[in-house]
Order: sequence, then structure tokens, then C-alpha cells
Amino acid sequence: MVEATIYLRNKTGLHLRPATELSQLCSKMDSEIKIIFEEKSINPKSVLMIIGAGLKQGSKLLIKVDGPNEEEHLQAIIDAIDGGFGEEMIPLEDIVKE
Repeated sequence: MVEATIYLRNKTGLHLRPATELSQLCSKMDSEIKIIFEEKSINPKSVLMIIGAGLKQGSKLLIKVDGPNEEEHLQAIIDAIDGGFGEEMIPLEDIVKE
């Protein structure tokens, strides 16, 4: 199993269109995938679970991937979320203030 923590930088969060894109990406993967957000375990292969989680700008996400090609799958998910799904993004520095 591999995991990574990232922050959602989309100004509008994961509304229907980007949630659908993420779900379609994850559905193509044969690994078990979980996104942990505020103690909720989300199956990102389900667009309804993503929408129901209420992932907003600045949400801290722990992504866990277990299975064949898990490292490749984790990186693809990170790239998709960090890419913003073609939407306006806020700088990471504005979210993570130490």
C-alpha cells in the first residue's frame, strides 16, 4: 500500500464535473483506492461518494492505494487533483500556512 497527503486547490472544490473526472480515472484502476477526508473514507470510484463528502477548496486529503501498479495509480490521482481538472486554482502557500 502507498499513500500521500495532498490539498485540494480548486477554487470551487470537487463539484460534479471534476468529481466525475476523478471517478472515471479511478474506475479504470484495478487497485483499491480510498480517500480519507475528516475521518470519512471515500471510494473515489463512486462519483456520489465524492460529491457527498463535500470536498472544498483547501480540503486535506489522504489518498491510499493498494494493489497492482499502486505507485503509478497514486501518482495519476495526485496529478489529476493537482492539475485542477482545468479549473482555477489557488496557490498551495495560501492553503498551507505553517
